[in-house]
Order: sequence, then structure tokens, then C-alpha cells
Amino acid sequence: MIFARSNRSILLFGWAVVGVAVVLASAGATLLLTGRYLGALVAGMLALVAVAVVVRTALRLRRWPAARLGFFRDRLVLVQGRTELQAPWEQLDTVTLADQGDWAAGRWPEVRLTDRLTLRLRPGRRFSFRPAIFGVEPAACRDLMLRLRDEEALRKRLPEFDSPLDLVSRPLHTGNLIRPEL
Repeated sequence: MIFARSNRSILLFGWAVVGVAVVLASAGATLLLTGRYLGALVAGMLALVAVAVVVRTALRLRRWPAARLGFFRDRLVLVQGRTELQAPWEQLDTVTLADQGDWAAGRWPEVRLTDRLTLRLRPGRRFSFRPAIFGVEPAACRDLMLRLRDEEALRKRLPEFDSPLDLVSRPLHTGNLIRPEL
């Protein structure tokens, strides 16, 4: 399973605003030709605001994260931009949503939960990420990772990881914020 965040809602919003901008611009031109200058000015100003919203939406889509979170039979693969991290299930020690600053300061009773998932591997390596970037609810992602780490029979249902091309060729599970389940 490969999770990626969907940008369909932003695309739909962008196309709707383009439609509104076209309607306002044509209404402004029509009003200008009929001699209603005040109405043409108002419609033109509203069309400019709509164009500004279209430009802002296009910039947001351009900055959309090219991130993939892949669950495979033998490992977890995390791709964010040009960074690719792989964590074999056998090396996965802890998966937590706890604020790592609280643990390091020795404030065990005062642990705060965050939306950042931290994975600690056995050789001492650790990395963290925000599952919401991939469209996955943080607590559900943590629970799924712990189940996959502990239950080998559940991992058998996942595809094998052959190469980084698997992240491109496999179907994506996209959504704004979903609960992953097997």
C-alpha cells in the first residue's frame, strides 16, 4: 500500500475560481460596452481578485509535497522530495507520537502527544515525519505500523519491495485524511 495526499480539492477550487473570473470579466466587458462604467469597474475589480486567488492556488499546487509512504512486506519506505528512507520491519523498535523533547528532558509523566510520528530503529537511528502530509491520520498510522511490526502474517498480505520504481508503479491510496487499515 502506498499513501499520498490528494490535491483534488485544491484543483476543483482552482477551476471553480477560474470559471468565476471568466464570468466576471465577461460581465465587466458587457457592462463597459453598454456604458455602465461603475458596474464595469466593480466587475473588473472582482475579476482581478478572482485572478489573484487563481494565482495563489496555482502557487500552492506547485509547492504540493511530492511525498509517498509505502508499506511493503519487508520494509516501510518514506519518500519526501529527494529524501528516501527505508526501515525494515525487523529493525523497527518504537513508533510513537510523543514529543521527543519531553523524553529527552526526563519529564516522563508529562508526555505530550504531537502529530509527528517518530520511528526508532534498533541500531540507534531514528527519524520522524508528519503522517498528515501523506493523507494518513497520525494515530491510525502509528497503530498500523505497530501491527505490521508485530504480526508477520499481516505483512504477508502486502506486496514485496523490488525497487524504487515500485513507489511509482503501484496504485496510490489518496485522500485528504484517511485511516489506513488492512
